[in-house]
Amino acid sequence: MQPIRTKRKYGYIVFAITLLIAIDYVYRYFAFEPYNQSPLDIETPEGNAQPYHPSVVYIPGGWNGYAYWMAETPYPLGPDGDWNGLPPYRARWENPCIHASHDGIHWETPGDLVNPIDDLNETEIENRDFFSDTHLVMNGDTLECWYRISRTQRDETYILRKYSADGIHWSERETVIDLQDPAVVREGPGGMIVSPAIQKIGGRYCMWYVNDIGESRSICRSFSDDGRNWQKKEYCRLSDTAVVPWHIDVQRIDSIYYMVIYDFRNLTLWSSRDGLFFEKRRLLLAPSPKLGSFYAGGLYRSALLRDDKECKLYFSAFDKKTAVGLMRGNCPDSLKIYSVSGNKVSFFRFPVTYLRQKKQAIVRLFE
Repeated sequence: MQPIRTKRKYGYIVFAITLLIAIDYVYRYFAFEPYNQSPLDIETPEGNAQPYHPSVVYIPGGWNGYAYWMAETPYPLGPDGDWNGLPPYRARWENPCIHASHDGIHWETPGDLVNPIDDLNETEIENRDFFSDTHLVMNGDTLECWYRISRTQRDETYILRKYSADGIHWSERETVIDLQDPAVVREGPGGMIVSPAIQKIGGRYCMWYVNDIGESRSICRSFSDDGRNWQKKEYCRLSDTAVVPWHIDVQRIDSIYYMVIYDFRNLTLWSSRDGLFFEKRRLLLAPSPKLGSFYAGGLYRSALLRDDKECKLYFSAFDKKTAVGLMRGNCPDSLKIYSVSGNKVSFFRFPVTYLRQKKQAIVRLFE
């Protein structure tokens, strides 16, 4: 009799443990649901579909077959979210790439374009140079792609530009701003330009940017007639001086300048009448608190636009991979995260995410 009772006892224990795990599984899945969205599906040339740092323009009526055009620089994480990224070094893949869309949601490589539109040569790779910070500007019938190159060994940074009449065939790389030029430092934009947000306003280029990579970060503005010769920088003022800007975007909507700031954690929305003094409007998005969400690891630079139906915000995100997500709303103040493909984590595909969350909880318990 004793072995039978012992067997039943262990059976009850196993059943109880299984029931507790099942209850915990269901609880965690439904707690995860508000953060269970999917990002854009975008192919990138390194083969890992890890886009990053988007800039998007909407062209009413379309341009060369597409209404939406995107530039981005892949910044791929390595296997299992390894921060070292893909060899030979992560930033080697941070090259400007172009994508196009009919609806702003489903993206493809236009025509016979081969991404990236600019790549490092062997010497630049040996020196561990890298591109970064793409931004698209529609200049009449020409699409311009602005971006940076950092010369690591010489500690130099330049602002580059390419242009295209069809989005497929691009001009040669040209240097438009030499940030080492004393005249540029003294009489122009200054010695550093991070995350430039460039608009064509009244026939002139207007550029907002973060002017330092150190601790004293400010947002500045400068104007140019030709994109090469820039006026002396003006300092923007923020209503909340505690924010530390890192990557920004600026768009003019209904005569109001809207700025989105990434501050090393959150995306916040700001507005201005004159393009110099920006008032904080709202928190747009914070990293997901739930491991397994595509933006649980963090956020980065975003791109705001308004098309003929709504406002869209394309934002960088990462968890185990980098990605570009989407927020939609009738106006910038009403933007909400949108699940692009509907390919979210289902109840029966949740075990991997569940185990990651449990592992995280155990690690935190012993910290």
